[in-house]
Amino acid sequence: MDDTGRDRGILSEADRAYLRGEAEFSSVQSERNARARIRDRLFEAVRDFELLVEQLDERDRELVFEKRFGSMAGTEAFDALVSALALLYRGIDDTELEFEELLNEAVNVAEAGEGRAATVDLDVTYERLSPESLLHKLESGEELSLTELAYLHGHDDVSRDRLARYVAEDEPVDDGRIQSKVTEF
Repeated sequence: MDDTGRDRGILSEADRAYLRGEAEFSSVQSERNARARIRDRLFEAVRDFELLVEQLDERDRELVFEKRFGSMAGTEAFDALVSALALLYRGIDDTELEFEELLNEAVNVAEAGEGRAATVDLDVTYERLSPESLLHKLESGEELSLTELAYLHGHDDVSRDRLARYVAEDEPVDDGRIQSKVTEF
């Protein structure tokens, strides 16, 4: 992800550099303060979504999502939106709230603005990821999603050379992905 030169969002450029591991602080207290500021801004940003859903003009929303995200290159928009949902999904798991209930309500709040109601059925099946099981899938000729490849790529027990043996440059890749995690591979 190349986010240098971007305007400030929830994170400042210094926050982004810190989270990418590109910046260090002069003291432990400075680092604690930065982490606290990031947490506070994230908390308040999530709280701002209610106001945005209720009061943001439809045209403004469209200009952000249709125009700006729609004009982003490659999978950048896809990755950004997947990451936003992933953060909320993981964050909701840290609360006592049920994701499926919140998802159902969120979809219905959005659809009510269009004069519709929706029924949301979510079926999540969990599978434990391990380098061994994913390498076994590769060795037996099965395809991996980019998320699975990213997991292998980021795992210390799997060398890039070993993984590269299974990934052909001309092979199509499953769209269930966060492409930016493996683009550098």
